[in-house]
Order: sequence, then structure tokens, then C-alpha cells
Amino acid sequence: MQTVKQVLKPDWRKLFLFAIFTSIAVGGKIQAWAFSDVPPKPPLYDLLRPFPIWPMWMFLLMPLALLTLPLRFIGLDVMAGPPWLFVVANIIYFYLLSCLIITGFDKYKARFGRSREEMTR
Repeated sequence: MQTVKQVLKPDWRKLFLFAIFTSIAVGGKIQAWAFSDVPPKPPLYDLLRPFPIWPMWMFLLMPLALLTLPLRFIGLDVMAGPPWLFVVANIIYFYLLSCLIITGFDKYKARFGRSREEMTR
């Protein structure tokens, strides 16, 4: 069984996926300006406008919102609280998510990859 240290150890695939998640969050934040419409318009808004980045960001944040829901009962609102807390929670969540996805993919590949090789022989 892998230890937590092995799962959280960075490699290029985990960091690449983390960068994709972070880019989605930044793009979603830029597109969220449309709901406030307060000047000035963020840079890259017009370029990103045709892409569905904001909905992807919302779906990506749904598990984080559910995981932090119990914290609201003690007065710590991660999603609507201080901006720095939201950014820190996003960074931690995106890194953990990328580590879990890559580790799960590796375990799936190791488990089912051998059986496919055996069937082709």
C-alpha cells in the first residue's frame, strides 16, 4: 500500500494536471466578472468569453464546497469568506485532486494493464 507521502510526492503529471486545474480557476474567475459588471473589465475577458470555463470551474469546485460545508457550522466559510482563504483552499484542493487522479490512474493501469497483456498472449 502506498503511503500518503508517496501519493503527495510531486511529479510532472501531477504538476501538469494541477496547472490545468489552476488555469481553469483563473479563467473562471475572469469570466465571473460578467456577473458583477463593475469596471474595469479584467484582462483576457473578451478572449475567454466564448469558452465554458466558468461552468467547468463551478463543477470542479462542487466537491470542495461539499467538503467544507461542515466548517460553515463553526463559522468558517471557505467559499464566501476571505479571498485569501478561498485561494489557499483552492490550491490545496487542486493539488490533492491532481495527486488522487494520477495515483488512481496509475493503480488502474497497473491492475488492469497486466490482465490485458495476459489475454493477448
